[in-house]
Amino acid sequence: MNPIVIVGAGGHAKVVAQTLRRLASWELLGFIDEVNPRRVGEPFEGSTILGGREILGALLERGVGSLAIAFGDNGARLASWQQIAALGFDFPTIVDPHAVVAEGVRMGPGSYVAAGAIVQPGAELGAQVIVNTGAIVEHDCRVGDGVHICPRACLAGHVQVGRGAWIGAGALVRDRVNVGESAFVGIGALVIRDVQPKILAYGQPAREVRKVQL
Repeated sequence: MNPIVIVGAGGHAKVVAQTLRRLASWELLGFIDEVNPRRVGEPFEGSTILGGREILGALLERGVGSLAIAFGDNGARLASWQQIAALGFDFPTIVDPHAVVAEGVRMGPGSYVAAGAIVQPGAELGAQVIVNTGAIVEHDCRVGDGVHICPRACLAGHVQVGRGAWIGAGALVRDRVNVGESAFVGIGALVIRDVQPKILAYGQPAREVRKVQL
C-alpha cells in the first residue's frame, strides 16, 4: 500500500477518504487542515488531523510523496495544487471502485471520480477535476483543470467546460454546449446554450444572471 495524505478536512475530504479506504492500493495517513491550526491531533474520519501546510517537508522526509487535495473551492484547489506540486509531491488520479470510467479516458493529476459517477468514452478531464457522486460526463466531453461537476449533474456529449467552472448539483448541460472558464452553473439548471466565462447562470432554461465575483 502506498501512503497518502489528504489536503482538506471538511465534507469533501470525508468522501475522498472513503474512496481511498475502498481502494487496496492506498494507506491513508491523515489529513492536512490549512484553515484551522487548532485542529492538530483531532480525530477525523477514522484518522487524524496531522497539521497544516508546515508539515509538508516532514512528510517528504518520511517518504510520503502523494497527496489528494479534497475541497470544493475550485480556485483554492488549483492554487494549492500549483504551490504544493512545486515542492515535489505527486497527485494521483483517484477513481472510486463504484464509479464507471471508460477505457482510454484521459485524466489529469489529482482528479477525483466519486462513487456512482460515469465518465464515458472519449472524455478528457484536466487536472484537479471533481466528478462528484452520481455525476455523468458523456462521450467526447472536454473538462478543464479545476472544474467541479457536482452530484447528479450531467454533461451530454461533446460539452466543453472551461478551467475552474462549477456545474451545480443536478444541472443538465445540453450536447455541444460550451461553459466558459470560471463560470458558475446553478443547482438544477437546464443549460441549452453557451455560458460565457465568469458568468453565473441558472434556471430552466438557464439564463446568464451576472458576473461571478472571484
